Amino acid sequence: MDFESWDVDLAAGEARHASGCIIRVEGDPRNPSSVDPSHFPKTLNFIDQARLLRCGVEALANAAAEGGFSAPRERDDSASVKVKSRTVRDLEQKAKMFADNPDKPKRAVLSLKKREPASD
Repeated sequence: MDFESWDVDLAAGEARHASGCIIRVEGDPRNPSSVDPSHFPKTLNFIDQARLLRCGVEALANAAAEGGFSAPRERDDSASVKVKSRTVRDLEQKAKMFADNPDKPKRAVLSLKKREPASD
């Protein structure tokens, strides 16, 4: 078996081997955050499966390096606007209403502070 015969599609993050094995990656192909192998030939033992997987990931990384693939940059969280779903907003509003409710029951407060013994 030729472990090096891969067809790489960088846009899809996918490599297909002549045997039918498919490897999909998420993130930068040179340093993927997720690798999803599938369709290994049934006659392949686990050592050759591992070798095929390694060669496929290397083929993706090499194609990305040669093709000048640039991974999408991480967004700057300080500049991004966070959107909350309607359910989250409703739950937060209910929690705020309960917290601000002056009629809520008074509960004893547990304190771990040491008290000084009462002087007689």
